[in-house]
Amino acid sequence: MVGKIDYSSVPTTGELENNSNQKKYTVNHPPGKNVVVSRPLCTLMAIGAILLAVLVGLVVFFLVPRHCNGHSNQAASLVQKDARLLESSPEHQINERLPRNIRPLHYTIQIKPEFHNLATSGSESITLQPTEDTDTIIFHVNKIEIHKHSVVVKQLENFNSSDSIPINSQEYLEGERYRIVLDEKLIKDKTYVLSLEFHGELNSQLQGFYISHYTNPSGDDRLAVSTQFSPTDARRAFPCFDEPSFKARFKIRLARPSNMSSLSNMPLEKTELFQTQNGPWYWDEYPDTPAMSTYLVSFIISELVQLQSPDSLIKIWARREYLTQTDYAGKIAPDILSYFENYFRTEFPLKKIDIVAVPEFGFSAMENWGLITFRESSLLFDNFSSTIDDKRTVATVLAHEIAHQWFGNLVTPKWWNDLWLKEGFATFLQYLGVDDTEPDWHILEEFLLTEIQQAMAFDSLESSRPISFEVYNSAQIKQAFDEISYAKGACIIRMMYFFLGEDTFRNGLIKYLQKFKYDNADRNDLFNTLTEEAHKRGSLLSNETVKQIMDTWTEQAGFPVLNVSPDYSRNILKIVQKRFLTNNPSPGDRSLWWLPISFTTSLSHDLESTKPTFWMRGDKEIVEEIGPIGEWYLLNLNQTGYYIVNYDEHNWRQLIDNLMELPPIIWAQLISDAMDLAKANQLDYDIPLRLIAKMGLNDKSIMFVPTSVAFRKLKFLGDILYDTPVYGIFEEFHKAIFKHAYDIVDFNDNIDHYFTQRIRQIVLEFACSNSESRCVHQSRSLFRNWMSSGKTVLPNLRSVVYCTAIKEGSDVDWNFAYERYLHTTSPTEKNILLDSLGCTRLKWLLSRYLDKLIDGYSISIQDADRVFESVARNKEGTQIAFDFIRKHWDQMLSQYGDGFNILGKMIQSLAVHLNTEFQLEELERFRDSIKANISTTSRAFESAIEQVRGNVKWMKKNYAQVEDWLITHQERFQYL
Repeated sequence: MVGKIDYSSVPTTGELENNSNQKKYTVNHPPGKNVVVSRPLCTLMAIGAILLAVLVGLVVFFLVPRHCNGHSNQAASLVQKDARLLESSPEHQINERLPRNIRPLHYTIQIKPEFHNLATSGSESITLQPTEDTDTIIFHVNKIEIHKHSVVVKQLENFNSSDSIPINSQEYLEGERYRIVLDEKLIKDKTYVLSLEFHGELNSQLQGFYISHYTNPSGDDRLAVSTQFSPTDARRAFPCFDEPSFKARFKIRLARPSNMSSLSNMPLEKTELFQTQNGPWYWDEYPDTPAMSTYLVSFIISELVQLQSPDSLIKIWARREYLTQTDYAGKIAPDILSYFENYFRTEFPLKKIDIVAVPEFGFSAMENWGLITFRESSLLFDNFSSTIDDKRTVATVLAHEIAHQWFGNLVTPKWWNDLWLKEGFATFLQYLGVDDTEPDWHILEEFLLTEIQQAMAFDSLESSRPISFEVYNSAQIKQAFDEISYAKGACIIRMMYFFLGEDTFRNGLIKYLQKFKYDNADRNDLFNTLTEEAHKRGSLLSNETVKQIMDTWTEQAGFPVLNVSPDYSRNILKIVQKRFLTNNPSPGDRSLWWLPISFTTSLSHDLESTKPTFWMRGDKEIVEEIGPIGEWYLLNLNQTGYYIVNYDEHNWRQLIDNLMELPPIIWAQLISDAMDLAKANQLDYDIPLRLIAKMGLNDKSIMFVPTSVAFRKLKFLGDILYDTPVYGIFEEFHKAIFKHAYDIVDFNDNIDHYFTQRIRQIVLEFACSNSESRCVHQSRSLFRNWMSSGKTVLPNLRSVVYCTAIKEGSDVDWNFAYERYLHTTSPTEKNILLDSLGCTRLKWLLSRYLDKLIDGYSISIQDADRVFESVARNKEGTQIAFDFIRKHWDQMLSQYGDGFNILGKMIQSLAVHLNTEFQLEELERFRDSIKANISTTSRAFESAIEQVRGNVKWMKKNYAQVEDWLITHQERFQYL
């Protein structure tokens, strides 16, 4: 029996459609605080709005160019959005694209590193085939000197003769290109060979062909040279057609000193001794690769060694002292590879995979075909010092890179505008690979916690971008390696997985890989293949296509909120979609999506089926008959659709009352949606805070995913309330509702279950936020024991213990931790220590820590963003970090380069604690002051500025409400 419903609190359709007036759907507003506007004033305001709209319409009509091409307004807005994204960089007018009049077929590359002067010498021959008659050859070079006298162009059939085609001119062009003009035209479909010699550099910025420095256990300095070509840095190592669609075969020949070995994409074919003035060296020669893109070519010359047998398919390489830390990767890599071979019904096509822990590496890992390179902390696992999070990182990154061997390597996106076709797929598929290899982790349940929340945090900003958008040069391409390509790409792929069904999805992927193997494809090729399979299996109606659905997700930014208005007496739901923005959408935003909507009620209680019950086919509003509802209803089960849902107040209240009867993944989803809606001022904070309280007080098992979601969402409140009078009451609320968790989670790490270990770290981190807590006293005691007697802290407790002790301690504690960082042999412990050193409250220590970023030797490039973020995310260090980066911008840009988004990550980390108008103006002023030298950080600035602007708005619009709620309920906290 359903109780009597108060319909006065249910929003109307108009209220659901447009929430720009900031009206919320719940009614717990304090009495006496309403604003009343007279009817005459409303009339005048309405007339003014109409006149303004007419004026704007006339301006737009006469000033905005109109095109008679049949494109919709939505498409036009997407083009304008792309233009804004491109123009965000000062280099937006530089076009690095190559003409399509010539395609490379084969490279023969010979390179010798010159360690003494940080340079390389090389020669190469490129077999070319014109697609049209042309007298011009244009290819990419960056920081390479081509010896003009060595450049020769011949017909392949005359390659061994002295006959060559006369060269008219050679020159370097803007956009990292080199042009050769011939006196004769190359003939379409004939084959030619371009030969040349060159000198390059061994840089220290971890891009292209670069040099790494490290120290062995004896304290001796050691060198290694390695490559990182993705996305556009193969041109730093050798002249090439450096775009993904120019696939070719590569024959590599490397020179190395006798104390080192070399690796490349293929197995070593032969070795030849030669003498130099520095002693004996060797030429290592590798056979032809399959056809592949330049960004996947790789080679390494080093003293690294491998543990596995030379006869095995997979070999793991590392420094000799780290070999025992490769055991876990060596154990799971073959299983993950086998899983994907079976999943795609396609064997790995190469004869070997070398997996290498590189001493210095910019990304977490890189999927080079047959030679996968890793940052040491992403591959090595030490049973004595690594954490459960480190183990998860090794597994997920390894699965991600192995998935790339099919999605990215075997079939490669035609251009970087479809980066998500490889990165989104690898991110989604990593969960399948790890779930098969480590089934006890139930890692598929973490997708909401990791990918969806990460993507939505970025995508709920107006500065977000479409998944697919045009890029023309390296600066733009490097900025595309962000949460949108990776996390959002994975989210919409997961959505396809569920609305097509697993069988349709998997068989469509298998056919896609078979059709385009060793070739390139774009999103339309994928969508067409999936549509064929969907029609064959009845997963879509015959008049519907995957492209029709997915274009709404790839060609426009953002995601929607579904505002649901039920008519309980007639058993119908009215659903309105609107783009969700944390700072609220502009009235003119017309974004609409195709939405698969799964649905259940308390009567049907089918919480397992994620198959769409009905669709929104690009409609702004639909009305669905749903039958009797019962006590509550739910949409978008397990958040398989990439959108959030705002219910009517009655349903929110019913969901709170019945929360513990629902699966934990639904708890997490409801808390996440409600907190995001409240943050955007579209829902009263009473709803999410009651949801969290309900779960915290009743979840005796402390379920990992929903607890993590709740803690993460509450962290935003804690950060933004930190300097306000109500922060102490907020802490009381947190301690009261999670009292059970704080009571039973302690520093005993003897239980090795995956979820227990992970939840312990999350709970203890919050428990130690109060200086007077038992957690703080225990952390300081454990740290002092480590300092005085050498009794080490258990690995899974280290991040909490180190950070807490350093935060509450003195410079003695900080100096001890820094010395430990310098001497530990565990890459994963180094990460924990770097994070913890930024926890101190002593501002002079934070300044000293940041100075190490520019002294040239203390902090490696790969760790620079980690150090800066550890200070910036510390409330005591935000302003220090901001002042530091403003003062040293040019020096840091020169030192760290434009790769790996290092400076972009630093900028984004500043936004957490900035929430005043003055701080917003200072950040905007800084951005404007470096526009001529902004490099690849323009989008990071956009995002950070919008986040700070959102923080400022939140303080104006939401602070009083949260303060009132916490004060009103304070007495209850004290008795829980």
